[in-house]
Amino acid sequence: WRGRKMGKDKGGGGKAQAAREAAEKKAVADSKAKGVEAMEVRHILVEKHGKAAEIIEIIKSGKMGFNEAAREYSMDKAGKSGLLGWKRKPELDQDFWAAALDVPEGKYTEEPVKTQYGYHIIMVQARK
Repeated sequence: WRGRKMGKDKGGGGKAQAAREAAEKKAVADSKAKGVEAMEVRHILVEKHGKAAEIIEIIKSGKMGFNEAAREYSMDKAGKSGLLGWKRKPELDQDFWAAALDVPEGKYTEEPVKTQYGYHIIMVQARK
């Protein structure tokens, strides 16, 4: 590993990126197979699909972090920085829950998720 920097990888490609993506997909598949009881989630809720897509691009670009974007843009001001906390399936909209199952821990949806409340960007922090 001579000459390599340690720490978080800022992207890139190649085998390391492919391995990370494969590991994330496996973790999601494993959690679905085991039956997730609860997830710790954050979200950003807006009225329009276009606004949600715009916020996703802002977060992806690094101009703003997820928590900051939640404070700035989310219609749901109940949770700090979009935090909903630990939620079980009956506590969430079924479309929200289904979308959250597909998100690796520490990541967020890359497409807006429509529910009866509007459009969400969902971040999954942990599962149990």
